Amino acid sequence: MRGSVASSVRDEVSASTDQYWSIEDFNLDSHAVASELSRLRRAGELESVRRGLYWRGRHTRYGVVGAPAVEAVRKLVSEDEALGAAGWYATNLLRLSTQVSPVPVVAVTTRVPTGLKDVRVIDRSNRTGRRAAKLNETEVTYLEALEAWEDNVELGNKEAFNRFVELLNLKALREEKLVEASGTESSRVRERLRAVLSESGEHALAEKVKGAKSPSSVRRARQVLPVSAA
Repeated sequence: MRGSVASSVRDEVSASTDQYWSIEDFNLDSHAVASELSRLRRAGELESVRRGLYWRGRHTRYGVVGAPAVEAVRKLVSEDEALGAAGWYATNLLRLSTQVSPVPVVAVTTRVPTGLKDVRVIDRSNRTGRRAAKLNETEVTYLEALEAWEDNVELGNKEAFNRFVELLNLKALREEKLVEASGTESSRVRERLRAVLSESGEHALAEKVKGAKSPSSVRRARQVLPVSAA
C-alpha cells in the first residue's frame, strides 16, 4: 500500500509545474504521503517552503523558479484575508523602484503565519478595512507602496506621483474599493490616496477619504508629494 501511495504522489508531483504541495492535497494515507513528499524534497524535486508545505518550480536555464512569496502566505491563511507585497517588494512590483528586496515582504490582515522560508510577513491585522472591502493583491500592494513612499520609492516625487496616478488605470485596481478600505489605513496613506485620486480627476472619491486630523500629520504625509499636489 505504501508503495502505491508513494508512486501516486510521485506521479502527480512530477507532472506538475509551479505548484504548491502538502499532505492535504492527497486523499491518501497521510503518513505515506508525508514520507514521499519528504523524499522528493531530498531528491531535489520539491523545495520546502515551511514544514509540511512544498513548492515544485519549473526548471529554466537560470535554475529552478522559486515559490512566489504572496502565494506562499495565501496557502496558510483564509481566503477572506487581504494580502499583498510590502516595502521594497511592493515598490519594485509597481515599478516605483529598481531595488530588489533581498527577502520578499508580505503584508497580511491576520495573525502572522510563522515558519515560512525566505519570506518576511508583517502584521496588518488592524487594517480591517482591507478585509472588509475584499481587496485583491494588487490593491493591497498599492496601499503598501503609498505607505512606504519615503523609504522605498526611488523615483523623484513628481515622477512617483505620476506613476501612482497612472497605476489607477490598472483593471486590478478598483478605486472605489481603495476608498472603502481607506478608513483603517494610516493618515499618510489616506492623505496620499486623496491627492492621487484628485489628480486623476476622481474628486468625489477623493472627498470620501478621511483626511489626517492634525496639521503635522498632514505635513508629514504630503511631504513626498510634488508642489503642485501638496
